[in-house]
Amino acid sequence: MNKPVRPPDTFFIPPSLAARFQPLVDKGVFESVGEAIFVAASAFADRMEFGVTDDVEAIRLSIEKTIEDGDYLDAEVVFAELRQRYGEGGD
Repeated sequence: MNKPVRPPDTFFIPPSLAARFQPLVDKGVFESVGEAIFVAASAFADRMEFGVTDDVEAIRLSIEKTIEDGDYLDAEVVFAELRQRYGEGGD
């Protein structure tokens, strides 16, 4: 009988690290611990890629590269998706 074999996890988040992000999930800042880890890892990767230590500079350089590569969504598309996800909001 052939049984499907699950590939080993490529990534592991230690429980102590996950616990540090849980309060942000509980407050609604992130939808999950995985999302929080993804955001943190992305920021760290930007710093490494661009060789800077300032988060603002890393974000600026990342945005410039994204625009140059054409790898972005139009603002109207993003706002339409947010309205669909969270509903209309008043200012």
